Amino acid sequence: MRTSLLSLLLVLTGCGSVVQPECQMMPSAQGGYVLRFTRTGTAAAGCDALNPVETSDIWIFDTLANSQVRAKSVAMPYPEPPVATLPAGLIGAGKFTNRDADADSLCHVDSLTTMSDGSGATFLSYTLTNLESIGSAALQNAEFKGDVAYTAGTCSAAYTVQALSPAVGCDSDADCDPFKQPFSSGIFSPFDQGCHKDAWTAPVVAYLNNVNGTSFGGVCFLNKPYPSLK
Repeated sequence: MRTSLLSLLLVLTGCGSVVQPECQMMPSAQGGYVLRFTRTGTAAAGCDALNPVETSDIWIFDTLANSQVRAKSVAMPYPEPPVATLPAGLIGAGKFTNRDADADSLCHVDSLTTMSDGSGATFLSYTLTNLESIGSAALQNAEFKGDVAYTAGTCSAAYTVQALSPAVGCDSDADCDPFKQPFSSGIFSPFDQGCHKDAWTAPVVAYLNNVNGTSFGGVCFLNKPYPSLK
């Protein structure tokens, strides 16, 4: 991974010292990140449906002053009608450990405060830790990995997560092409990615189709484990 990232930087910057970019998550205007959750162990008895082997969500991020990070799951909708004060726990909050990407072009967030919503059978909770994103000038933190404690109803399990921004619906790899005409997918070209239609994509595909009025059968996502570079 380190060799690939450093090679990418050298191509972009040429010889000489490299000034690392400031750590910033892709903003909410980009439409958020597709998160692929992979369970790291077995589910508790009776919890395979609520804690499946793999599942997905879309999180919307913003980076504020002083490297503060905020995240929101689309599975936890804002109250309708809007309220003056959001319910406690709806937003995950954290901070980059350093203002700028490190020597390996990586950015880190130790943890986000727990995001939670609902009650009883509809309760949903995420606690993200060990976020690492690729903060190079070419990739701009559009991909990250981390660990998530995931609770649905009364079922809890540990997951790893890989994420890509922007969230793009698709029917074929052509829909994910950064160089597609007349409109690009918006996904950065160094990523090895394509159209995925596996069972884990269902929550994200349903959300995107509902919001955008589309009927795509899949979502653009990374083909290989982090960092999934060509």
